[in-house]
Amino acid sequence: MNNLIGICGYHNSGKTALVEKLIRRLKKEKKEKNGKYCVATVKNIPKQFSIETEGKDTWRHGEAGASVVVAASPNETAFVFKRGMELKEIAAILNATASPDLILVEGHKREAIPKISVGNLGLELEIEGGEGVIKYDGNLDEILNWIKSRVRELRE
Repeated sequence: MNNLIGICGYHNSGKTALVEKLIRRLKKEKKEKNGKYCVATVKNIPKQFSIETEGKDTWRHGEAGASVVVAASPNETAFVFKRGMELKEIAAILNATASPDLILVEGHKREAIPKISVGNLGLELEIEGGEGVIKYDGNLDEILNWIKSRVRELRE
């Protein structure tokens, strides 16, 4: 789970806006040796949620008892696992299928991963292993440099 970075803050603090800015900037920049950054994201949704639309074919597959439903079109493929997952398992699937340089995780503030704190959420976030927390207060370039240095360390 070394390529995970959490984006944490209270509701409506700007987490999603920061994730969007980070993705856009990283996708524009080139890594030192091999092309552009590959960024994956995970959005923690603490309430009940379904991407499915009741009555549609993929929903019907799940209702019939499928453990995993895959919706595939020419421009997107969605995997719907009919159960919740721990972040560690989600990261393993993303790393095995997409090989991202970085996985930005919106939410999951209790996970032992490096974090970017947004808004009024203090730096008292729980961190194990000294991974660290950096505060976002408009310092996008500083945050990007911090992220890029972590990605470089992972490749070494």
